[in-house]
Amino acid sequence: MAGRGTDIMLGGNSEYLAREEMKRLKYTDEQIEDAMAFNETDNKEILTAREKFRTLVKKYDDEIKEEKEKVIASGGLKIIGTERHESRRIDNQLRGRSGRQGDIGESKFYIGLDDDLMKIFGGDMITNVYNTLGADEDMPIESKIISGAVEKAQKRVEGKNFSIRKHVLQYDDVMNTQREIIYAQRKQVLDGHNLKESIMNMIIELAQTLVDSYSVEEIVNKDSLKEEIRTIFGLENMESLQDKKIDEKRLLEELTKKALARYEEKEQEIGESDLRELERVVMLKVVDQKWMDHIDAMDELKDGIGLRAYGQKDPVVQYRIEGTDMFDQMVYDIHYDVVKLLLNIQKQTEIRRAETARITNASLENINSVNGNAEQTHVTVKNEEPKIGRNDSCPCGSGKKYKNCCGRNQ
Repeated sequence: MAGRGTDIMLGGNSEYLAREEMKRLKYTDEQIEDAMAFNETDNKEILTAREKFRTLVKKYDDEIKEEKEKVIASGGLKIIGTERHESRRIDNQLRGRSGRQGDIGESKFYIGLDDDLMKIFGGDMITNVYNTLGADEDMPIESKIISGAVEKAQKRVEGKNFSIRKHVLQYDDVMNTQREIIYAQRKQVLDGHNLKESIMNMIIELAQTLVDSYSVEEIVNKDSLKEEIRTIFGLENMESLQDKKIDEKRLLEELTKKALARYEEKEQEIGESDLRELERVVMLKVVDQKWMDHIDAMDELKDGIGLRAYGQKDPVVQYRIEGTDMFDQMVYDIHYDVVKLLLNIQKQTEIRRAETARITNASLENINSVNGNAEQTHVTVKNEEPKIGRNDSCPCGSGKKYKNCCGRNQ
């Protein structure tokens, strides 16, 4: 009963009783809501319903008054709690079921030694003491020391739960920041914004990252760099890579220039409007896939990040640092896939395939030419041979049933 809801009113609730009476008088729910409202209106039907409602409330107030006095004379509302909750707030909600109305009452809580809260407090120790004394298990324990200890246990549990909620919120703040960035990007795509400038920036950033990731001056990974450039940008015969000593700045300028030029070529080849639509489709698909993978990866990181505390490191800080690194890697992967798909896509030539129909025993006489167009005359084919049952012997002579031999794929 300790959740949110209507308070327990001694004697009864006159408004509730009036509402139920109006239902019995065939008033609709809408009419009852209007009758209980206080907004100004000139509608005579609503005014009449309000007058009826006030009359019923006054009637039940008089009836309830007598009942309420009887309950108060008996001591008011008696609250009986079958256990103590982990949160003191829940216990106080129970105590205040009638207290908020200013009515008198009493509350009494019962707790067993095997309740979860007593296990936290140390119920096993008290059980051993009573077993040693040979006390009856039904004998109640009433002590302010016990009550105070239970409240301390509740405080410890509340502090633990608060810490858990605090950490969950801190973890979610990291994901929420990343979520806002991704959703803002998806919104641009869904709203139909022009992504050309964004794609061009991706090409420039990806070229910079690619060149920086290779030791071009030492020509250690030149072959691998050539293959990477060909895979991502679809470019070959880079003049800057022909030199023995490669100039990183010259390579970056050439790669950026040729990649942007290839992007413009794709726009001319596919068409500006078609490429804009293609960009939105590719961007949305790649972002959604990478974001879903990132969410799974972040969940796995959160499951094990608590172990960092053994290394004297704050798990939340480590989650934020590693989560940011993972997010940056996801953004790079998005740029990588989007640029790779757009710069290597090929426009399909429309191929019309003529559907051919094979007709048994059809001859060239069945195909007539009318006004230069081929017209095909369909001939009905009849099976003149006797029908073979599925359990009959197969006519091929294998000795098996037809359903297990030639008729298997029929």
